[in-house]
Amino acid sequence: MSLSGVSMLEMRQLIEQACLPDRCEVSSRDGVSLTIRLGTGSSLADCVTLTDVRLDSLNSSRDLIGLLGKLKEGQRLGHLAPQKASPHLRA
Repeated sequence: MSLSGVSMLEMRQLIEQACLPDRCEVSSRDGVSLTIRLGTGSSLADCVTLTDVRLDSLNSSRDLIGLLGKLKEGQRLGHLAPQKASPHLRA
């Protein structure tokens, strides 16, 4: 697990709470990568989605802050194009 000793549930809670007051949903189908959906307010209707976030890429709080920065920037821009390297963003 990434961030030495942080469980999947704790990682999810950290990310979701960092996105408040906006609604954020974090999921992992394979236990290896995350999908993060960030809406506006309490809705996920027009959400920004960050996919293929590898857990092993989140080794420090600095990595987590960088991830949240990308997510918030994508939300601010209102549209996201997939990036060449993981993680991938889309609106």
